Amino acid sequence: MMKASDFVIAGNEFLRREVLPYQSSVGVIPTAIDRDRYPLKDYRTEKGNSTIGWIGDHGSIHYLEKMRPIFERIGKRYAQAELKIVCDTFFDCERLKVVKKRWSSEEEVQDLQGFDIGVMPLVDDPWSWGKCGLKILQYQGVGVPVVCTPVGINRDLVENGANGFYASTPDEWEERISILIEDPKLREKMGREGRKRVLERYTTQVCAPRLLSILEGLANKIS
Repeated sequence: MMKASDFVIAGNEFLRREVLPYQSSVGVIPTAIDRDRYPLKDYRTEKGNSTIGWIGDHGSIHYLEKMRPIFERIGKRYAQAELKIVCDTFFDCERLKVVKKRWSSEEEVQDLQGFDIGVMPLVDDPWSWGKCGLKILQYQGVGVPVVCTPVGINRDLVENGANGFYASTPDEWEERISILIEDPKLREKMGREGRKRVLERYTTQVCAPRLLSILEGLANKIS
């Protein structure tokens, strides 16, 4: 299919490199979100707890469930912490409160804005290298700081220490989540930095003109 195409659009650099042996006409347009759909959260809201959030589908929740021992340790340290899972399947923790919320388009943004920390754990394999980071873009779109595995597109979306943290080991995950639980001002600073990056590079308003340019170039060649 790639050989028969006039142009291939890849979602990240890894996918672009995979295309090149079959098609030299390839460019990268990342996954994008509508900036108007994802407004900045209100950091002034006093909730009395710290919400670690994850949004996704049942095909990806196994990445989060592998972190259950880390969440148990977090729950033991912070009585005010909770894990909110926005999905269609869930799991429980013994020491950490788990809020289970079925995903809906109507309430998606409100759920995201309720997160204090967004997490995106992965494993280091080709499947993860091909992912395009929608979770992180959604977190950052509403101004939520991110803790993620530094794999694939995650490295492009998150600048370690600026708009979130990298975490590879259980100790790193616990440490970085703990830092953000304890420091609301840092959460806001990182959240705003993440949103700034999304607005600069990863919105439909930024990416759509690039897609239009490609399509117009192909149309001109045909005509």
